[in-house]
Amino acid sequence: MIRVIIPPLACACYSGKGKARHKNGKTTPKLVGYYTKGARPNYSRMNEYHDWKDHVRKSVAAELPSATKEQPVRLDVYCYFPSGTHADPENVRKGIVDALFPGGDKYVYGYHHHPLYDAVNPRVEIEVTQ
Repeated sequence: MIRVIIPPLACACYSGKGKARHKNGKTTPKLVGYYTKGARPNYSRMNEYHDWKDHVRKSVAAELPSATKEQPVRLDVYCYFPSGTHADPENVRKGIVDALFPGGDKYVYGYHHHPLYDAVNPRVEIEVTQ
């Protein structure tokens, strides 16, 4: 079993609403959830998601096993959010799987725990087993 702690990503804070929305120069620690570009893409959110995947890959230095039909990989996720405003833990897990298995996650399965909270030390703890 491989256990890894992924710290939150420092993400830009925004102020205002609608077209007046802008970065205010501050950052907030976030555990970023999965994002896909829809009919009206939110490029800020999309870029944040791509930054999160890069952050996950840098945080997981361990060599992960390949996921195959004969040897599937289990990836369990425990999200410790800084506050009650957060992504869905299932979407955080999906983003981590996408980052760690870019060739395809067809044989990756696992668990996401209900949201946990730690304002002092937000993080994602993952366990990978084969």
